[in-house]
Amino acid sequence: MKKAAFLAILLLFLSLTDAHAGQNRALEALEVLRRGFADMTDFTAEIVQEKQIALMKQKMVSKGVVRFKKPGMFAMELYPPYASRLLLRDNVMTLRFPAEGVTERIVLPPEESLERWFAYLDKPVTALPDGVDARAERQGGTWTLQIFPRNKGGVKEVQLTFEGDGRLKRLAVLERNRDRTVIRFATMRRNVGLKESDFNGE
Repeated sequence: MKKAAFLAILLLFLSLTDAHAGQNRALEALEVLRRGFADMTDFTAEIVQEKQIALMKQKMVSKGVVRFKKPGMFAMELYPPYASRLLLRDNVMTLRFPAEGVTERIVLPPEESLERWFAYLDKPVTALPDGVDARAERQGGTWTLQIFPRNKGGVKEVQLTFEGDGRLKRLAVLERNRDRTVIRFATMRRNVGLKESDFNGE
């Protein structure tokens, strides 16, 4: 019995130590990302998006472009055959499908707003934001950060891969309905002087 109790305590200690180390690595990754974005006011990038809908076998692959401007404006345009236009202003998302003539408007939970995340990244990272768990790993100069919202919203997990200077490489979003979206970034250009009018056409 004493041996079993000792092993149980040892396993508990190791699990807590591993969780603590994982949180520290996530904080380190967030701090690297914060420093990379500190001097950036906006960016544009070419992308390739792969979307896997749980009820479909075939992936929908589209090329497109994204634009971002601090503190909370993000636009993504995908070209045919799966054309769409997405505009995110803080936590209000407008999604348009030109071919179908359909527009959807979605209000995200406050903890998923862009302005909240960039306010969090405006100062040195010492703790994870409320309502999320995270872990990270590094291979050379490339970081992969996984974020797990604790709420019961549509997003189950977000994975972000980036370089030490803040250049984005890959974004993956896994939804609770098992849909999965992967966006790969290329030719990222920072501080190009985007204005709010550059987003109005979305």
